[in-house]
Amino acid sequence: MADSAATGGGSYAELVSRYHALSEEHDELVRQMGDQIKPFPAAGIDGFLSHFIISLEIQQGDLAGQAVNFTMPPATQTVSRSEPFVYRPGGENRADIPLPEGCTLPSVIREEDFLTRPEGYFDPGRQVVWMQILNLDARVEHEVLGPVRIILGETLKREYPDVFQPSLGIAQALGRRGGFPASLFFNPYALIETQFGAFRAIHGTLAYGRVTDFPPVGTPVSIRDCIPLENVEDVRRAGVPRTAHESIEPFARLIALSHPIDVPMQVSGTEAFQFVERGIARSGSAGD
Repeated sequence: MADSAATGGGSYAELVSRYHALSEEHDELVRQMGDQIKPFPAAGIDGFLSHFIISLEIQQGDLAGQAVNFTMPPATQTVSRSEPFVYRPGGENRADIPLPEGCTLPSVIREEDFLTRPEGYFDPGRQVVWMQILNLDARVEHEVLGPVRIILGETLKREYPDVFQPSLGIAQALGRRGGFPASLFFNPYALIETQFGAFRAIHGTLAYGRVTDFPPVGTPVSIRDCIPLENVEDVRRAGVPRTAHESIEPFARLIALSHPIDVPMQVSGTEAFQFVERGIARSGSAGD
């Protein structure tokens, strides 16, 4: 009777049996999930190939009202990420990130640096990793738009320093203990160059699905809202480097965008960063 009362109505043997049954179910779940349940890695730089899938609606000129859809070839991208830490609201949340040689981007991410704060990514007590896109230079020839070039990070800062903003993101653990699996978002800040001009695209929130590794190869990702394409000259005149502005009439708007990660590069993040820089040197940059 005493043993039964002390164990909430079950004998010691029954509790042991239940424990073993739960352990077997847990082990089976882990086997089914493979290595998807694991700690976040230490700080580092990831290099990978990624591509854009875009649908934009032109809103000015002779082509106003026309929708243009295209898929860009894979391009090299690099992302730097911090050590994992636990987010504490009200405190000084900041993260140091490693930078490769030759990179002039900020080496510290502060909470106020994020352009938007989507729900579900600043949860108290959750383990997070903060990230910054280091560079990207993606190009394609399009039958309507002509040559199209999308740049972020170091390439954007070098060629448009007066309108540059960093592209930041957060991976947040889904489990209380931290690590993978996690949710992930980015605030990409991009410039799109076309024969019609250069346009700023502040993506707001580019949200990934459930991620289980860095880089999150094959994870679904898409924008959450339409993105206005603002002429860079209008942005300069308005003096609004951090947000889209109602006083600027956009040339077009992105009505659908995905930026999936295709495959990791089997070189270090520093080598991948230099790979992009060498490609720009060969192909030329804005105005060349």
